[in-house]
Amino acid sequence: TTLLYTIKFEGTMLPDSERSDQEEQIITDDSNSWFWKPHTVTGLGIFLLALAYFALFETSSDDTALNIKRGLIFVGISFLFIAMVHTKNGPFIRPHPMFWRLVLAMSMLYELVLIFVLFQAKDDLRKFLTFIDPELGTPLEEIDYSSNCLLYDPDVPEDPYHNIWDKMDWFVIFHLTGWWAKALVFRDYWMSFVLSISFEILEYSLEHQLPNFAECWWDHWILDAVICNGLGIWLGIKTLEFLEGKTYDWRELWSIPGNRGKFQRILSQFTPHSWIKYDWGYTEDVKRWFTVIFICAVVMVFELNAFYLKAILWIPPPHPVNYTRVLIILFMGIVSMREMYEYMSNPACKRFGQQSWVVTAILVTEIMIVWKFGYDILTIPFPPHVIGFWVTFIVVVLSWSFWNFTYKLPRRRRTLSGRELSDCVEEDEDVGESKKLE
Repeated sequence: TTLLYTIKFEGTMLPDSERSDQEEQIITDDSNSWFWKPHTVTGLGIFLLALAYFALFETSSDDTALNIKRGLIFVGISFLFIAMVHTKNGPFIRPHPMFWRLVLAMSMLYELVLIFVLFQAKDDLRKFLTFIDPELGTPLEEIDYSSNCLLYDPDVPEDPYHNIWDKMDWFVIFHLTGWWAKALVFRDYWMSFVLSISFEILEYSLEHQLPNFAECWWDHWILDAVICNGLGIWLGIKTLEFLEGKTYDWRELWSIPGNRGKFQRILSQFTPHSWIKYDWGYTEDVKRWFTVIFICAVVMVFELNAFYLKAILWIPPPHPVNYTRVLIILFMGIVSMREMYEYMSNPACKRFGQQSWVVTAILVTEIMIVWKFGYDILTIPFPPHVIGFWVTFIVVVLSWSFWNFTYKLPRRRRTLSGRELSDCVEEDEDVGESKKLE
């Protein structure tokens, strides 16, 4: 009973009136253990002791830049700790609700940093980045991916396939793992597939603004779309099938015999507590259809922002700043996608999720930063064939939407209703005939 109630609690975001007594309680088989109890006073003591040690007992410095850097670092750490302790629980409880509160806190801190960036000048901002890392603040070296698109280059007999091997860099691994993670976030094959193809088309459409989007045709459609994206999505779907078919049976750690069993229980703490299959139903309801289109558009804008920001602020692709942003967006995307699905599917859910709220603020703030500092890039005119393609695409999508939701879907529903009515009439006739025979 406890397990079923837990799955209900995690799988359904109840309204505030029903969650008031539950949102601070971790419903699990070992909910009375020390691991699940709140330790706010202990946390406050540890926080103040750490603050006193680093502020009062560490050797002080007369270096103004170092003191400012240390102060900003501890402001950020303090904000994360305070927000992690006092924000509300989200929809997930594994490995611990505190982890997902930390994700929310990190996304809030990232939004505050973006607001600070928004009010700076571009040159000052690039200088400020050197304060974080002296290697930043220099123009990026553009890598040409489209100068030689020969799969087999006879002019280089010692390595005729060098064009292929040159594309096999670290980005291939991140590409594959990224789409594996996206498939887990969307929990839908078609959404992942459409996003994969759409982003390749976006690269074609924006290569006049971002030169590193210019790639060979086989780099776009074979290496990226088929191998990296396709294999990552396939692995993600297989992972989803495993998680959907898995039995989630949680027992208290100390009730498990043997060290091996205890170790497996500790590892399983980092797996989902339960699993909900997303049924987006995007072709069955016009609200769901346009909601899914909006979600796909948000994801693609987040993807594009990464490339525009690093081009505008001169941040190299392998720099930890980019990795940090990707990880923050990945984890907050996991939560916000769960909240968006619940908000769209559950009539009892009347409130926009807190993580989704922050994600929306981050998206809009990033767009404003790109517009303010990259106006000269964004205003480069689009080629006529790109404009023609996107106008045609929008017209086709809107036309199909109108046809599907005003003609095809209502007609199919009327057909199904007529069949159900016919079945009911036949059942009534059969009952009447049987009574006559009696």
